[in-house]
Amino acid sequence: MSARVEGGWLLGRGVRALLRCDEAEVVAGIARYVVSQHTSLRVGSALMERARATPLPAAAALLGGLTRFLEVRAGEGREGAVWVARLGNERRALEALPRLLPEVGWTEWKFRRPPDAAALRALAALRPSSVRRAFGLARRLHRRYEFFKVLRVLELLGYYARYLALFRGGRFSLAVMSSHSNPHGIAFNLAARRCGVPVVLVTHGMPVRPVAQLSYDLALVHCEAARRTYEEEGCRMCRVLVHGRRQDHALMSDAPLPERLSVGLFLCKDVNEERMRGLVGRLLDDARVLGVLIRPHPKNLWRGLEEWVASRREPRLSLSKGRPVFRDIAASDLVLAGNSSVLAEALTAGRPAAYVRGIDYGSYDLHAFVARGLVYEYSDDRGLDPEAMQRFYLRPDWPASLRLFANVDEDEASVALRTSAALREIISRR
Repeated sequence: MSARVEGGWLLGRGVRALLRCDEAEVVAGIARYVVSQHTSLRVGSALMERARATPLPAAAALLGGLTRFLEVRAGEGREGAVWVARLGNERRALEALPRLLPEVGWTEWKFRRPPDAAALRALAALRPSSVRRAFGLARRLHRRYEFFKVLRVLELLGYYARYLALFRGGRFSLAVMSSHSNPHGIAFNLAARRCGVPVVLVTHGMPVRPVAQLSYDLALVHCEAARRTYEEEGCRMCRVLVHGRRQDHALMSDAPLPERLSVGLFLCKDVNEERMRGLVGRLLDDARVLGVLIRPHPKNLWRGLEEWVASRREPRLSLSKGRPVFRDIAASDLVLAGNSSVLAEALTAGRPAAYVRGIDYGSYDLHAFVARGLVYEYSDDRGLDPEAMQRFYLRPDWPASLRLFANVDEDEASVALRTSAALREIISRR
């Protein structure tokens, strides 16, 4: 799988994959939400649509692609393993790998602004014909797609050009990534494959369909359900391992719940503000609720969340800031969330949890937690019903549903040993 691949075909397939992924309602919903939170983006988006027949949108998209090109900073290393992590959740998924194989030599390609001298020299080395083709592609795409999708494609091209130059300038034996189905993840994968460098995926949560049809020499995935999703979506994975969760596993207790309950509300990044405010109000009106702890997503997009919590002046309402997720789960007697992988994490830890419809902008039951019998569904009509939640999780068939979404039969240490052995095997074949 790590053989070199013809570049034009590969990049074209990557562009089509990104456009397919961006057709998903969850991606479009997040894009609309981000625009709604920023006046400058609303004005800019409206301007791009009004100027559709002019070269302006294509020029703006090209500028976005060149900006992405410039923000990638090469490390000191030119051989061994290279990894990229644009967001904190990607970094947390990958940062343990260098400790597993310290003898390999690890280099991180970071994302920084303003650009450094090396990036500017690389930009100057770009062929003008390539820039003109990118501009022409942007103009053609904008006849069919809205501007944010065109911008994402040009960002993909910018990342790809930069990554390709970096791979060609070194002798790397491994390329490790966590993010996929977005411009920088797709670009990193394609550039590595173009240069014949084996690619490893270490995921940081459940995949959202559609998934980019990429190829991996090794994939360390969230759970068995995630593995099935990648395969059904057409990803090629030579070998698959599943994150171990036994170290975090606790059996669901059949003991009576406390008379006063601490409720953890775990948010996705695209918060439905009106729905969340209403839910918090109902929870605080419940006599059994001792307190509500809100944990925002690490990439929270609701700019007014902290201000809203403070404006409530409610001592029973608090906001988590930067604490480990399992610490907040441990502080909660019950966990509520929308389309978040934290529901599986809470249930793994033995905390009753409930899926709340409409608290984010993703489609209903995005990960099929409810459909596959993993998670109890919260109902506004019934309100908070802790005993019904507990009965749901004490069903004899429920542990099988948990195992589909959490590998509670292996711990992360044993999976790490198998991962390091697999990585050494991949490197030895180079």
